[in-house]
Amino acid sequence: MRKISFFSFCLFIFSATLSFATPPTSISLSYDLNKQSLHVEAIHPSYNLEKSYVRLMDVYLNGAQVSTLNYYKQNDYNKFTDDVSLTAQVGDVIKVDLFCSLGGEMAQELTVTKQEGPQPDQSP
Repeated sequence: MRKISFFSFCLFIFSATLSFATPPTSISLSYDLNKQSLHVEAIHPSYNLEKSYVRLMDVYLNGAQVSTLNYYKQNDYNKFTDDVSLTAQVGDVIKVDLFCSLGGEMAQELTVTKQEGPQPDQSP
């Protein structure tokens, strides 16, 4: 009987912890070919910036992990943002995986495309 009670208690604690997990609700990625920079913006509501925040970002380029970034708090109650230096070319696939300090994760992919709009003057 004690084993069943202990197991039930452990299951309750585990499920209660998961109920507080707050993964990002959306991730927006953009890549600037000229600056070789990835901009990451995620909607991640936080009730306490020092307890609930995006704690880890893994960045992948064409399936290979190229960066792991750790964070110790979030700067905004509603969103997470960061810019990451990354060398990529048109057609490359960038994947970002974000992890919340309280549990939960979300991933998003972006295929690098040629930028629209005015290009720098390349004439001699």
